[in-house]
Order: sequence, then C-alpha cells, then structure tokens
Amino acid sequence: MLLPLLLSLCQQSHAPAFNIPRVLLSINGQHIHSDEVNEMVDYYRTYRSQESTQSLILKAVATIIPQKLMLSVLPAEAVVLKEEIEQLHLKLSSGESFEQLAKQYSQDSEAPTADGRYTFARERTVYPFDIYSFTVKVNDYSAPFVTKYGYHILQPLRFIHDDTKADLQVEVRHILLMYPTMIALEKSEEDVREYIENKLQQAKIVVYEIGLKNIVAHDLRDQLTLSSLLVAPSGPTVD
Repeated sequence: MLLPLLLSLCQQSHAPAFNIPRVLLSINGQHIHSDEVNEMVDYYRTYRSQESTQSLILKAVATIIPQKLMLSVLPAEAVVLKEEIEQLHLKLSSGESFEQLAKQYSQDSEAPTADGRYTFARERTVYPFDIYSFTVKVNDYSAPFVTKYGYHILQPLRFIHDDTKADLQVEVRHILLMYPTMIALEKSEEDVREYIENKLQQAKIVVYEIGLKNIVAHDLRDQLTLSSLLVAPSGPTVD
C-alpha cells in the first residue's frame, strides 16, 4: 500500500497530512481538498495524539463525505440557503439578538431549547459543526457553514473541562436553515438520516491518486473509480 509510505514521515513529525494542496477525491463532482482533510487531522491531533496519521485521514474523509454528498444532491437549495444564512449573520453582526433570530428562523426540530442549545462532547455532531463548536471562541459567532443538513451559525457559550482534552464538552447554540427537501421528509415522518444514507450508497466517488484508493470506507469502495493524475481537477498532483 502506498498510503502508509506517503504518510510515515508526516506521522513522525506531525507535519500536514498532505503537503501539496490538491483535490484528493470527489463525491458526485463535489471535491474534497487536501486542505479540508488537513484541517480535520490537525483538529483530531489536539486530543487524539496517539493515533496514526493514516487513521486520522480515514476518519476525516469519512466525516467530510456526507457534507459534500448533500451539496451535490441538493445544489439549488444550497445556493438559496447560503444567501439566507449570510443575511442572518449580518443581522447578528449588527447586534440583533441570537435568541430571537434562532426562535424566528432556525429549523432544527430536534433542538431542546428555542435558541437551539446543546451540550455535547467531541465527535458527537456532524462535520464541520464539531470543529467549529470546539475552536470558535466562547461567545463569538462562527462564520456561516454547511453540514449535511443545511447551513448553520453557532455560538459556543462555555466549555466544560474534564480530565483530558478528549473529554472536553461544550455548550453551544445554533441557527439551522435546513434543506427544504429534508424539512418535507420530516413533515411526512420519513427518516432524514436514512434518506442521506441512501443517497450515499448511490454516489459516484472518484479518487485522483492510486495511492489513495483506500481513503474511503470499505463499504463505499465498490462505488469508487480512479482518475488519471493528469486530469485531476486542480492543484499539483504529486508530493
């Protein structure tokens, strides 16, 4: 396998998992870039210091794939939601109440409070909600970001410390503008998570380097094709 060989020096030095910026793979044409994987690997290393770089890369890719998948499945809805969440972010930046905006606009049907407040540990939420929750400063607002469910803004309220970095918890509140297709599924009492999983099983996955052919989970490898380095979408293709 080439992947362990490519990563051995990175693992020893905690250098970036991928030194050359480039597209690694795509999901229905939505690219996963090395910078995105590096960001997640760096985050994992803050509390998973004993794990190999290879293991963290595999985890990062598996975490990112659902976000990219839904951007590919619902692109028109994503464009509209992005514009709407940016307008809400402007309202927050101008001093409007987070609680009131959450009550008025947020579409998180599972939120336990009107202002979308949760308390959770690391890796209990979806990408990139998890990384924003634990890296944005307390009481600051995140930039708008997209998960597999739609567009969000979040605000960490406090961190709850424990014995180790891995046990850190955060209290956070958020605003979610959900994909309308998913809202319709919820109203008809259909399972949104099952809908996403079905779309994933139908997805076309392309990897742009033969040495990274095992970068996706085993259950998705039958859907994977390799593309020549010469036609990779962007960026340098070799370290």
